[in-house]
Amino acid sequence: MGAFSDTPVYRMVAAAEKAYDVLLQRIQCGQLPSGAFLVEGDLARDLGVSRTPVREAIRRLAAEGLVLTEGRRRAVVREFAEDQVEELYELRARLESYAAARAATRLEAPALEHLRTLATEMEACAAAGTELATACFADLNDRFHQLILDGARGEHLAAALRPVLQIQLLLLQRYRHTIREHLERSCWHHRELIRAFELRDPELAGRQMELHMLSARSAGPSNGAGVGAAVLDPIPEAKR
Repeated sequence: MGAFSDTPVYRMVAAAEKAYDVLLQRIQCGQLPSGAFLVEGDLARDLGVSRTPVREAIRRLAAEGLVLTEGRRRAVVREFAEDQVEELYELRARLESYAAARAATRLEAPALEHLRTLATEMEACAAAGTELATACFADLNDRFHQLILDGARGEHLAAALRPVLQIQLLLLQRYRHTIREHLERSCWHHRELIRAFELRDPELAGRQMELHMLSARSAGPSNGAGVGAAVLDPIPEAKR
């Protein structure tokens, strides 16, 4: 990185990244709940940075749909109505179905073997049934879906999915304690997806992914919490 790492520009970018990471984590875990106001001055003092990187972090969170801005310096953590959650599940189902269809003819043998390993590990977590195992399942699930997205090799697809994944990640993190009963069903869907990839069948892979995502909707935040997120990441963390 050289001398650039000592420049004011680099330090400002690093501070903005730090502010974004901390605020995102606090929103995901509920430390900053829906409806909480994000006050630049207070956050800057708390994080040990100036207001500028905090403002940039809030701008990014707003662009990703996690924060609503009201005026120049007023921002609030977003609340999601049931119909908005429904729309997110449907949108993600369509996008990930397309990703699975593309991945079916593009996934290479090592990636397919990695999917099998992740599926086996998730089955072990589901069988354990503990809170720790559920958290581990969610992280593995994020990696499973991210591997499929990577295998689809769609740059624009990844960009379109990122804000959806971030929001579903938020929802899943907050309702994770309610999802244990749905883990076995999710494991079955993962195995069916792998079978479609082994057959290199785009149509089957797309249908299986859509079924997987829409079945998670019935366990979504209005009824519990969806297992298929991840997502959007951690669960899974969507790539920036």
